[in-house]
Amino acid sequence: MESGGDATAFEAFARFGGWDKPLQHVGSVRAADPELAWHAAKEAYTRREKCLALWVVPRSCVIMSTGADVTALLAGGRMTYRLPAFPSARRRARREAETAVEAEEATLL
Repeated sequence: MESGGDATAFEAFARFGGWDKPLQHVGSVRAADPELAWHAAKEAYTRREKCLALWVVPRSCVIMSTGADVTALLAGGRMTYRLPAFPSARRRARREAETAVEAEEATLL
């Protein structure tokens, strides 16, 4: 392809190893259309390892964070209901107390 043509930059993401592995950014390619970009990425980035998935995305469609986004990105702990420890320790303690009371009532009957 000629330099300075209407080639578009594409970002390539691939999954190596197993279906439980995440996609990872493997690099960039320039091509005239998405199909050519996919083939170029396949040739450039999937030769050495077993690739299970290859995604090629126009760079203009990728949204990246900036320095102003740091506060929002670091605020992951503010929504505790999304954490694996949910429900809270207080709620777990209350449930355990209710279960103990129910067990005690069952032994009295």
